[in-house]
Amino acid sequence: CNRPSFVVSGDDGKITISENGKVTLPSHQHSETLIEFAIDYLKNNKKQGLMQRIGRCMGYLQVAAEIEALASGADKDAIVREALLRNFNTPPFKKVPAYWLHPGLTYLKVRI
Repeated sequence: CNRPSFVVSGDDGKITISENGKVTLPSHQHSETLIEFAIDYLKNNKKQGLMQRIGRCMGYLQVAAEIEALASGADKDAIVREALLRNFNTPPFKKVPAYWLHPGLTYLKVRI
């Protein structure tokens, strides 16, 4: 798997992105690149067990969602935040079971 050209860290509870040693603002391109990396990692890193790969990729996708939210300005504008969370809340079921938890949505609500 080809790692992204940038590094994401979670210093002091905030996402920080560094490219070529310089801190840069989160962008839509960063989230797209991280999503592509997660998909590639899930498909091609067969050295790890499937559950390990799924867990790692869910983490990458949660970070990608947070980067996308920050790039959209959801951390600064309540209307943008609510619209983004509404769009993000799309369970993979036609009829959502009563027990369904959306861990990504819970994570994103706390982070932005």
